[in-house]
Amino acid sequence: MSFSSIQRDAAVGVALLGVSFAVGLYIGKRYFLFRRRKSQKIFEGQDDPRRSYLLRLSLREHPSAKKLRQHLSGIAPHDVSSDTAQLLGNLAKLMKSQRILDIGRSCGYNPLVLALVLPRDGKLTASFCETEDQSYAKESWKAAGVDQKIHMEVKSVEQTLDDLLSAGEASSFDLIYINMADEQNCRTCYEKTLRLVRVGGILAIDGVLCYGAILKKSASATAQAIQQLNEAVLRDVRVALSMLPMGDGLMLCFKL
Repeated sequence: MSFSSIQRDAAVGVALLGVSFAVGLYIGKRYFLFRRRKSQKIFEGQDDPRRSYLLRLSLREHPSAKKLRQHLSGIAPHDVSSDTAQLLGNLAKLMKSQRILDIGRSCGYNPLVLALVLPRDGKLTASFCETEDQSYAKESWKAAGVDQKIHMEVKSVEQTLDDLLSAGEASSFDLIYINMADEQNCRTCYEKTLRLVRVGGILAIDGVLCYGAILKKSASATAQAIQQLNEAVLRDVRVALSMLPMGDGLMLCFKL
């Protein structure tokens, strides 16, 4: 093979690699936009007049929380609905919670709402992934006066759970929120979070409908994992259970 042929083949390979990369970026961007629009429609009741009515007459948002939600609606696939966050806040307040663990992808919205109901000496651990917008969340927490109650962890979901268990934090949280919408290992996450929540506490699992994907015959691996989790929790005698059609589906597990 001549040197010129090698150069030509190398050039073609580089070109194909560039095209593949561009296509990947395009698809990723389209998926991001699709998910953002879909979550907005579901969470804000844009396609459901009944939900829009319920939100209008029940939602009591702190000004800082509302500002953060409106900011995030234009840049991130906001993964917790405002009424879900409010319900969890109400439950945490009724339970007189002292310690809360938030493992979601709400870009700081849910931790803000939950921290507002914690007492002055209460603590909330918020797990962020590296790709989430942290700066605006911190500004919003400070504006709401809850930044001293929130401890941020920037690491993977499993790493957060493993570190807490290794530190002897089992049965120490009153309420744990976790979004399973993007987790394929959700059974493992469920077992670990259940160990971390105290008896009488609440484990709130969001995203159990996976945007309706669990109802499709050709469901993704993530949707299948969530479906298996839903069925497993139904049979789990360690918890009392309620599943609510809020946001992308909310499962409340009351540890017995």
